Amino acid sequence: MIQNLKILTVLAIAGMALSANGQQQVMVKPGGVKIKGVEKQAQKTPNFQAGDVSTKKVPNPREWLEIEVEFEVDGASPRDGVLSELLFRYYVGMKDERGNPVALTGDANYVNVIAGEEYYSAMYVPPSTLGKITGEFRRFNANSVAAVGVEIFYNGVLVGKESNAGDFWTKMPTQAGVLSREKTPFALLWIDRYPEVKAN
Repeated sequence: MIQNLKILTVLAIAGMALSANGQQQVMVKPGGVKIKGVEKQAQKTPNFQAGDVSTKKVPNPREWLEIEVEFEVDGASPRDGVLSELLFRYYVGMKDERGNPVALTGDANYVNVIAGEEYYSAMYVPPSTLGKITGEFRRFNANSVAAVGVEIFYNGVLVGKESNAGDFWTKMPTQAGVLSREKTPFALLWIDRYPEVKAN
């Protein structure tokens, strides 16, 4: 009985080691994450319905900036490997009400991303932040965003990048302001469209 228990323990440890090694063996070459598209749009705060509570009118739903990136891990070895973590760093460039440039940034850390599958990543700038920058708290026009960029890191190595205005975030100070989905009301929507976010 004790001998069998020892054998099972050794097998379990070996299995964990193989699993850990399997995750470590996935390699992604620089440029191996292909960004297929970047979209930006204004999204109104979702209006959810719930049971056992009275329905309340929301006369002026606020507008968020949504930035969505379509991507695929195309340069991984093995080709169907699972990436334990993939960090997306977003940058949003716009001008404040005085015409001064502002660069916002924020991260999303995804887990268990399967190479070769199509994914989307989405980040949001909240209405209060947009209003503070533009001075317009009632409405937001996504066309007021001058630049959008995203960098993708795997194990600290840059493996993908896209921007419509070069590396604009390196030419000015950046400030926090771009939120990942799980920190917004949009976290409950379109769940299967996006990879899982690493728990803090």
